[in-house]
Amino acid sequence: MQQLPKLPKTLLPILKEGKNLLAFSGGVDSSALFFTLLQNQIPFEVAHVNYQTRKQSDIETAHINNLCKKHNIPCHIYTCKLSKSNFEHNARKIRYSFFARILRQRELKVLLSAHQLNDRLEWLLMRLLQGAGTMSLAGFSQREIWKDWELIRPFSDVTKKSLKEFLDCNKLPYFIDESNSDFSYLRNQIRHTFSDPLLQLGEKGIRDSLHFLELDAKILQGPKPKKIHNLWLIDRANTPSIVGVIDKILKQEGLLMSQGERKSITCKDGVIRNKFAIGWHKEFVGIAPYTQTAMTKEFKEACRKAKIPPLLRPYMYKKSINPDLLTHML
Repeated sequence: MQQLPKLPKTLLPILKEGKNLLAFSGGVDSSALFFTLLQNQIPFEVAHVNYQTRKQSDIETAHINNLCKKHNIPCHIYTCKLSKSNFEHNARKIRYSFFARILRQRELKVLLSAHQLNDRLEWLLMRLLQGAGTMSLAGFSQREIWKDWELIRPFSDVTKKSLKEFLDCNKLPYFIDESNSDFSYLRNQIRHTFSDPLLQLGEKGIRDSLHFLELDAKILQGPKPKKIHNLWLIDRANTPSIVGVIDKILKQEGLLMSQGERKSITCKDGVIRNKFAIGWHKEFVGIAPYTQTAMTKEFKEACRKAKIPPLLRPYMYKKSINPDLLTHML
């Protein structure tokens, strides 16, 4: 086995515990991670989603199933059919709901994603075109806590080119998604026109810049938000980028805000897609599932005295959260 991609030493202890689920598409990136985990003798299971969008989708699924059987790896496959309308958003929601279910059922603690350096640069360029601040430009981190499990991207500093060379050199199988050549997708335009050529010009500088952006983003995040049930509390006084933190929390809940939605809840209460309520208190910003319910007069009065944002009150009432508790949690 030649040119084996290196796994960061800081990740090896948690990966060696064997509580890993690999998100496996059968493409270059996830195939490289699959074989790298095998060679490092790291136990893992596989989760694959077949969206039935291409002629070769079923062939890829059969390949993944057979590969897992060959190496005695538990394989979990979910097949679905989505409409073309808002496909990427719905596919992501379906995908992560499936992953979360398998993680919970199999008592696994780590979701492994094969996102690599090219993906990080593509994200930065896309957000640059759409309008974004430091936290959003920084994109994803190598390690992120998502509810009861951790999302780890071992290849976040590795280029796609090096992963493909590893597979080709060792004659290891993988599939090329034909939709990657479809220029009707903005990401594909950015990839072929800008991000791939830029990485050829200055891979090290780009890697370093993304690292510095990530460090700056961590500073802007401020202290870790507090949580009671599914009510998040962000410390206003000590969080420089409140909307950035709101964006991150909603992303973990499976919702990606648009630029217009970010503006709509900047320094004011609001509801995002009838799913999440945002409420601004003088000491905190609260995020809760959008709830509508009748409340008692006593509870309403307690909320008024504590100056709890109105949009948060129905969820708090439903979960029996004491209004006076919130400010003491910060």
